[in-house]
Amino acid sequence: MQMADAKEDRLRTFLPASSLFLATAAFIIAKTGRDALFFEGRGLFQLPLVYMTIAMGALPLALIFVKAMKTWGARPARVGVLVFAAAVLGFATPFLTSGDSLLLLNIFIFIPAIFGILFASLWLLATDILEKTPKSEAARSYSKIGASSLAGGMTGGLMAKGLAPFLHPKWLILLGAIVLLAVVGLVHFIHRRLPSNITTTKKTKQEEPPGWLEPFSNNYVRTLLLISMSGALAGLLIDFQFYAAATGAAMGMMGNANFFANFYIMLNLGSLLLQLFATPMIQDKIGLRGGLMILPVALIGGATFVTTAATALSRSVLRVTEGGLRSSIHRSIWEQAFIPVDSSDRSFVKIAVDGMGARIAEGIGATAIFFWLSQVAPGGITVGPLDTRWMAWVTLATVIVWLIITQKLRSRAESVATQPLAEDAIECERFPDQCPCTTELGKGIA
Repeated sequence: MQMADAKEDRLRTFLPASSLFLATAAFIIAKTGRDALFFEGRGLFQLPLVYMTIAMGALPLALIFVKAMKTWGARPARVGVLVFAAAVLGFATPFLTSGDSLLLLNIFIFIPAIFGILFASLWLLATDILEKTPKSEAARSYSKIGASSLAGGMTGGLMAKGLAPFLHPKWLILLGAIVLLAVVGLVHFIHRRLPSNITTTKKTKQEEPPGWLEPFSNNYVRTLLLISMSGALAGLLIDFQFYAAATGAAMGMMGNANFFANFYIMLNLGSLLLQLFATPMIQDKIGLRGGLMILPVALIGGATFVTTAATALSRSVLRVTEGGLRSSIHRSIWEQAFIPVDSSDRSFVKIAVDGMGARIAEGIGATAIFFWLSQVAPGGITVGPLDTRWMAWVTLATVIVWLIITQKLRSRAESVATQPLAEDAIECERFPDQCPCTTELGKGIA
């Protein structure tokens, strides 16, 4: 009997870990092909438009997904979004071409948008399965599942790198769709093998909801908003500089595929090592505020390096540093920063801070880049690589502001008990790519 229970416990970790492993591998494979095609032509000059579109579309997509979960249930909605994503990528692949292609632009936007929802849904599945697991065991399971996701990203990068010399980059997108179909089959098996542990809860009384701006009367919440906005703006500037360096190298489609595959391998390997060996120790030793200061401190060094040596290597190192730390140490600790927020306000604050505030900051940054590009490269025509040194200085200034704001962070509560998310009993709209707390790892959406 004990052996059977132990086997069941292992399955509760192994099956969702496997689904996230495959989904992240599919994401990195498809993203490698997407980037190789998009930056072969004038994709860099469309990047500000991409940022602005993602910023405007993030919240509506989130609310549509939440509505689908409420209407059909989380499990049917999960299978449906997986099938939809695989179908769109599969049917679009044969018609993709590099250069100024409207279809390619839409696929470039579609991949991060839809995979954000896919990852959220698969993490919700893990939450459902581990609902009744003791907290200490659930914490270990979440750590293993997060590490599995990062390992999937590294595996996807290795597969893309191995196939890049033999396949046109667009077929990597098709391969990502095929791997997603494998995820569909695995998720269907999980749904049948492991029944839901979530029970619907009913409210005993109706309470008048507070005003939308009321939570922001709290200084702690305002500080979280400013941290999110400054971090998002710095991330966007780092991201654009990295893509500008890759485009300026003029490597061709095959060279682009190999370059981006190498980058995603390094990014996910670094994140995996940090997640396994550094994150638990950091959380224990230096606490919430100290943990949140690690990323901006590291970026100050990286941004300073870029201001003095604005090379493709320095920008790549800065991007790997930002992506690796953000998706491991920073993300795990950042999610815990919302625990002190009153539970009745937490969902809205999460939407406002990470859903709206971060997107507004990215939209502002993208608009500035758009107008700058229209001046230095009218019509998308430029002589030689773009000079983005001013972005390095703005990034450095933004990261310093980010660090100062974080240093002022004070938690209202040292210890707050966390409750697992009720997947089929959502009491308010949560931004779905933020579920569950402390476990959204290694996506690298931007």
